[in-house]
Amino acid sequence: MEPLQGKIAVVTGASRGAGRGIALELGRAGATVYVTGRSVKGATTDNRPETIEETAAGVTSRGGKGIAIRCDHTNDEDVRNLFDQIEREQGRIDILVNSVFGGSESSLPPGEGRLFWQRPLEHWDAMMVAGPQAYLLTTRYAAPLMTQHRNGLIVNVTFFMKDRVAGNLYYDLAMNAINRMTLVMAKELKDFDVSAIAVCPGWMRTERVIDSGYGPEDGTTETTAYVGLAVAALAADSQVSNISGEAVMVADLARKYGFTDEDGSQPLPFEG
Repeated sequence: MEPLQGKIAVVTGASRGAGRGIALELGRAGATVYVTGRSVKGATTDNRPETIEETAAGVTSRGGKGIAIRCDHTNDEDVRNLFDQIEREQGRIDILVNSVFGGSESSLPPGEGRLFWQRPLEHWDAMMVAGPQAYLLTTRYAAPLMTQHRNGLIVNVTFFMKDRVAGNLYYDLAMNAINRMTLVMAKELKDFDVSAIAVCPGWMRTERVIDSGYGPEDGTTETTAYVGLAVAALAADSQVSNISGEAVMVADLARKYGFTDEDGSQPLPFEG
């Protein structure tokens, strides 16, 4: 029996990137995974080819059950309808993974490399709304389906660099908002036996990164499966509450749980 057989998971932003990698590895571990995002067949976002239907099919082909549902996680009605459907179909949620991020969409005006007073405020809106705000909105609807059963794991995909700046000002604030949100969520969920953990991947070979010319031979990147294996390991750990509230590196989780990236390596934490 697979370690997550019978578990119900929701992975947001799962058409591509970290969300896709996490959904696929939860499926490999046997979970039923609700794969959500805005990119569906015939109507993808940001002119990207990836879709939630493709991810859901990948979940199923790996031994889990993938269910694709279009959801804009910045839209209250969309999110409410999503969890109403899951409650009708499953009655509960065991794992929620928040992996939405709007800060890299090509529709944003140019801002890369600019100082904070030069960077367009559209970048702030994109990172904070399709980031911490979407995480909070989604978790508000998921939490009752966990607390009433006194069980659950919330994983917030994030980024942090201890005592260092994480990228630009807007990005640093967005990621640290997620980390603080995780800490407070863990405190308030503790009495309901629900854990919240912020998980930090390294420099991932997402679809966008690969399109930019980075491959395995570069030696500084990791696959999106690496963060997926980290989340699957956390979800299967009966003692995961011991680190609830913490922000943890995927590289450190690899050493703790003994998993490797697809090439057999254990990439080190991203140092910027």
